[in-house]
Amino acid sequence: MIEKTRSWLLGSKDNPQQYIQHAVQLIVSVAFLYAAAINYVTGASGYLNISIQLAMSVGTLGVWYRSRWHNDYQRMAVTFMVMITTITLPINWFLNGGSYGPTFFLNICVFMYISVAFRNNPPYRYFGQFFSVFVPIPLVTIEYCFPELISPYTDNETRLIDLASTSVVTSIFMLLMMENQTKKFLLRQSKVEQLSEQLRQLSEQDALTGLLNRRSFVNSFVEWKETKEYFTIAAVDIDFFKQVNDQWGHQYGDEVLIKASTLLAEIAKENNVLAFRTGGEEFMLMMPYSLNEAYQHIQILHDRFAEMKLLNGPVTFSSGLAEVKQDESQDQFLKRVDRLLYQAKNQGRNRTVVE
Repeated sequence: MIEKTRSWLLGSKDNPQQYIQHAVQLIVSVAFLYAAAINYVTGASGYLNISIQLAMSVGTLGVWYRSRWHNDYQRMAVTFMVMITTITLPINWFLNGGSYGPTFFLNICVFMYISVAFRNNPPYRYFGQFFSVFVPIPLVTIEYCFPELISPYTDNETRLIDLASTSVVTSIFMLLMMENQTKKFLLRQSKVEQLSEQLRQLSEQDALTGLLNRRSFVNSFVEWKETKEYFTIAAVDIDFFKQVNDQWGHQYGDEVLIKASTLLAEIAKENNVLAFRTGGEEFMLMMPYSLNEAYQHIQILHDRFAEMKLLNGPVTFSSGLAEVKQDESQDQFLKRVDRLLYQAKNQGRNRTVVE
């Protein structure tokens, strides 16, 4: 319920800039209403300032409404900035104690808001920041030359109450802005991490079959060599695949590769095995088993291939199977297992040769 209400008021979190803007507008509208109530109860300022604060509360609410529900975000953002910089700050200065009042607090809030809300819009950001930084100078000058223009507090107690209440509102506002910025940063960081993970997966996956690719095989070989006491690898090659492409076309050949890869992926998932596509019709199975155990798994794979449903009948594969030696390099092992694979082909295919 809370999340639905927040979404209704502020919009989607997928657009953090507008989300923060709408939150600020609602907070400021409530803050103006709060300030008017405090000033009325304490008598900190006259009815003119209270009326202006009420009008600003309603006006800010109208800006939020146009921005949130009429897709007028950019124009309303600028309108809101102009309202608080050129109208609210000067009026509050003259009608609420001048340099003795809380306008300096509000000025800091305005500067922070503009810096955040218009971060991606430099012209408006620079204008707003410049105005909020330098507006106290002419206001202080006018107060110095024409002190009678400033509405004073009725007593020091009222002034202290006004300063304390404004300080609380200012602190809450700045905390909310900081929290929203933190959420925005974390959201972007999460998206960056997701994209990074997607890119990593794409760099390690074969585009056609979804199996791990040769690059991933190279990395996994190094990792397993360092972390496992022993492991076995099978080099798998689909038999007569060139004839399949020549007779039935490359589209059908891709279908064969995809079906075969799906089967390899299932075997891998079931048996804690890694499956790679390392070439056209060439695959590797990396198994954390002894040679005898791995051979039993490959025999099961032969049976599963024979049951594979394809339009033009099942295909077979030949493979070479060997256990990785601790003192041999990756290139040395690949040459050894490739030799076994070619022996399987020379012996009539649809078989596995073990060293």
